[in-house]
Amino acid sequence: MLVHTVEIDAFRNFTNRQTMAVDPGVTCLIGKNESGKTTILKALHRLNPANESDEFSLTTDYPRRHLARDRRSKDLDEVAPVTAVFSLEERDLDEIENELGLRPPAEIRVVASRTYGGELQVGFDCALEHVLEKVIQESGIDDDEDRAMLLQQTSVADVGAAVKERSKELKEGKKTARAKVLDKVPSALVKYKLFLEDDMDDDQLQSLIGLIPKFFYFSTYELLPGECDLHSLAKRRNAGKRYRGDGTILSLLRLAGEGPEDFLDENYVSRKAELQAASMELSDQVFEYWKQNDALTVAFDTDLVAMPNDANGEPQPHHRILKIELRDDRHGVETNFATRSTGFQWFFSFLAAFSAYRDRSERVVVLLDEPGTSLHGEAQGDFLRYIYGELGTKQQVLYTTHSQHMIDPTRYETMRAIHDQATRTDPNLGVVITSVSLSADPKTILPVEAALGYSVAQHLFLGSGPLLAVEGSSDFVFLMRMSDYLVSQGRIGLDPRLAIIPVGGIGNMPAFIAVMGRRLSVRALIDGAESTKVTAKVLSAAEAAEVDTSHITVIGQLDGLPETADIEDLFSTKDYLWLYNKATEVTVNEEDLITPDKPLPILQRIGIAREKQCKPRDFDHVGPAHQLTRDKDDFFEQVDEETLDRFEAVFKKLTA
Repeated sequence: MLVHTVEIDAFRNFTNRQTMAVDPGVTCLIGKNESGKTTILKALHRLNPANESDEFSLTTDYPRRHLARDRRSKDLDEVAPVTAVFSLEERDLDEIENELGLRPPAEIRVVASRTYGGELQVGFDCALEHVLEKVIQESGIDDDEDRAMLLQQTSVADVGAAVKERSKELKEGKKTARAKVLDKVPSALVKYKLFLEDDMDDDQLQSLIGLIPKFFYFSTYELLPGECDLHSLAKRRNAGKRYRGDGTILSLLRLAGEGPEDFLDENYVSRKAELQAASMELSDQVFEYWKQNDALTVAFDTDLVAMPNDANGEPQPHHRILKIELRDDRHGVETNFATRSTGFQWFFSFLAAFSAYRDRSERVVVLLDEPGTSLHGEAQGDFLRYIYGELGTKQQVLYTTHSQHMIDPTRYETMRAIHDQATRTDPNLGVVITSVSLSADPKTILPVEAALGYSVAQHLFLGSGPLLAVEGSSDFVFLMRMSDYLVSQGRIGLDPRLAIIPVGGIGNMPAFIAVMGRRLSVRALIDGAESTKVTAKVLSAAEAAEVDTSHITVIGQLDGLPETADIEDLFSTKDYLWLYNKATEVTVNEEDLITPDKPLPILQRIGIAREKQCKPRDFDHVGPAHQLTRDKDDFFEQVDEETLDRFEAVFKKLTA
């Protein structure tokens, strides 16, 4: 069976019923901290747990604001906070047919829910029309009118009445053969009543429950310990008590075909060999995806530790301690597992914990709570490959994240945005689940935007020639339009191999040069009020990244321009005002501009003129750039030679 949809209601911060579609492979739940992502996984885990699970508790899990009120109106033990709808695979249909002697329609669904009282409720969800399709086929009805008549009915009783009436009409019309075929429908329909009305006995119900997938939950709380007292572990397991991490080490022992008590007798040496063999198998899988350090080797060791006397002063047997060691061949040392990076501990622990379920033929739904948060971004990418390329091809996976590195933007349709809408003024809103689209909360889907931006940037950077970093989109537009015109006039424009990259602000320029300059050919165009301060940082970054400093062009260093000149200062005053006045509602003429002794950027001079008109100094600098695109023919008919000469000088410098 595959989880088709999940419904969460009246559970923690879910105050209104929410239904979520689940992908057949991998479903990614994204959202801010405390949004409700973990709540979904916890509810699903309790539905039919594969590993250790908590039980639902009205006191701690029911929405506290509604607990007292709802207790007065209904039996809360009967409330089901989690319901899952499952689609059936071919093998499920075979199992049901073997058990019930009847094959259900392929479109049938199985619905399972767990109540606050702990009861697991399971049944079929089958539409009458799908049963009728099978009955029509079995009965041999081939008349289109009879088929249409049957499929219009909405209940078993309606089908019986309709058949009776139609059969009478057919017999009166001497169409007895057709009526005889139609008369088979009611009796054929009766045997499918089991699927329509959940009329199962206890044995049949238990068989159906046995087909429902188990849910395996893993989070940082299940990390494998560096060492374990096998005597104490065996005692806790037999008593039904578990410490944090016990489930993971028990899974590791099961992978070796052993339990903790098996290592306590004289056959320990042979059993240690079994454990070592299991660890090598597990290590092969770990290091197929762990690319941060492939020089690690997993090893096991033990120690017999003397225990203090009991309360009566009697000596106690020694306890065997299992130690998990990692040999690092880069440094030639062995260290305890617990001393390794948190990221590696998580990665290894998950594979150890899931090893008990990895090779099972039956379905296990894997629930990963914030996987890989302690991993480096590249290692998160490795684990994401494991989820989609290995785990998700065999089992359904649902995982939560708020990391851009744990998101594959090419699979956005498999993502679900989880957003808690509750506020102090309206705490009843609760959690909503949406697709990742315009309907999603912008802050919730921020990791998707970041992942998409990173993917686009990587493709742009690594798939192009030399890069030219500029501050923003207006720089991009001005450079492209002026270059196109100059080239059309037989003059020098931008090198066509240059890819212009707006870096989102002059402050980002040094980081861009430092990071991208190490492996790509980069150039930079610096302008604006921060030119002097940023130029020093950019040059320093260029030298550190071994970028030719002649590829750093500062507009304010061109002859006749202000020290902090903007790209707009490459236009003559007349030309820029031509664009500005068409793009804005505040008209500024040349006589409105001050003429200082020392050159002053045109944007500052316009700002002063606007203030004199009692208008805000600032305006959208992108507007004039877009105006150049809209009215380029008219603009170039009146363009000054001074404007063309300045832009050509910049292009020559950038092309050198």
